[in-house]
Amino acid sequence: MLNLIELFQSFDSITTTGDENRFAAFPIPCYEPHRLGKDAQGKPLLLISVLNVGSQSHRTPVVLENLTVQYNLNCRVSRPDGTFEEGVFTVVRYTGKNVILQDYFLKVMSTIIISIGDRPTQSDVAHAINQLIELFRAMAEAPRKSVQGLWAELFLISQTGQPTTLIEAWHTVVEDRYDFAMDDQRIEVKSFSGNVRLHHFSLEQLHPPEGVKALVASVSVESSQAGISIVDLRERIQIRLGSNLNPLLHVDKIIALTLGDAWQQASDVRFDERLAEESLVFYETSGIPSVNPNLPSGVSGVHFRSDLTECPTTEISNYPEDHRLFKAVLR
Repeated sequence: MLNLIELFQSFDSITTTGDENRFAAFPIPCYEPHRLGKDAQGKPLLLISVLNVGSQSHRTPVVLENLTVQYNLNCRVSRPDGTFEEGVFTVVRYTGKNVILQDYFLKVMSTIIISIGDRPTQSDVAHAINQLIELFRAMAEAPRKSVQGLWAELFLISQTGQPTTLIEAWHTVVEDRYDFAMDDQRIEVKSFSGNVRLHHFSLEQLHPPEGVKALVASVSVESSQAGISIVDLRERIQIRLGSNLNPLLHVDKIIALTLGDAWQQASDVRFDERLAEESLVFYETSGIPSVNPNLPSGVSGVHFRSDLTECPTTEISNYPEDHRLFKAVLR
């Protein structure tokens, strides 16, 4: 598994230069056309080689708070043996000061390098870099959901037998009615703390459209210094995905969109994994206490809390094989 963090940490002896377009860099093992190196400030950067440099070569550079991207830049690169080479690369630099965010940048770039391979086209690189740009832009926005809620969703993905299926079904818009949607099946993940399974619902969540089957995954999420973080869950999901790391970019996108500028909580806040494992159960929405859906004229946006402690649970194994989303939850 490619680990750019470890590779970058081995670069302590590299001497950088003061020239903006001259870099000290190593070829990335197994992806030698690309380079990982340091800029003049000792920050990590990626030099990404492309096959068809001539087409779409004029792209506007991107400058964000902690990230810059320059497309098709003429570079002079120092080799480890002291010689130089010149080439055209897309240069992706981390420019921030936070070491945790720097490691996150290198983790995401590891996924991107694996995704595009050693001979990417201009289109491949542009698509991958756009995903990285989306992540860093999202991390400057206000949070859209609690760390606890996101942790519960990632925990469910990490526990399933088919994580790729759940990731494909995972909402792109944080405010979607359900967390996971595929065909005519929906799953909404709810977390609780304490001894009572008390969850907050919108009226629409418990009354899905006709022909749609919806389940609620209920899981206890309790803070614990001995627990695991969102970063830990991401690492487990990465291991579960094996060589197919494209879905991991979607995971990173949802994490960034959800946490926004509270991204550091992804590693700081930890929850009890054992308690979550023991408490995870599923309910059909039809069996959960709800408000009458026939609302008076002019009434909308109804939200309420329901206690699921005494509600009957459902067994995922009882659903037919064509319920792909539900069956994916099985270990």
